[in-house]
Amino acid sequence: MTKIVFKLPEYYLIVFVILAGYMPPFYINPICVGIVGVLIFQIIFKNRILGILLGIIFFLVNLYFLGALLSEFNEFKEFNNSAKELLFVGLTIWIVNIILSLTMIYKYVTNNFKKSLELEEQSM
Repeated sequence: MTKIVFKLPEYYLIVFVILAGYMPPFYINPICVGIVGVLIFQIIFKNRILGILLGIIFFLVNLYFLGALLSEFNEFKEFNNSAKELLFVGLTIWIVNIILSLTMIYKYVTNNFKKSLELEEQSM
């Protein structure tokens, strides 16, 4: 179960970036294709530094997303169904994204720590 949880952030980001870059009928933004390529590279080679960097960037983008969400919410004059839908759906997406970004950061930081401990034990 933990293996699935630790693999989920990269696959989630791939789907998220493809959906963000897709424009009907059949066009995908080239920048998004590049980001998907980096994520596939990360899944294959499991680079620790790139994994930590991607996790931190994903976290920071989500903080920006929260600011945009709250800014959009503040434009409502009253708390109606549209405001409630925006807030609850947006916060749900934000919470899932934050959990996955922190999971990604944790995975690569602990892998880095475990490998350094293994190297110390081998050198003794």
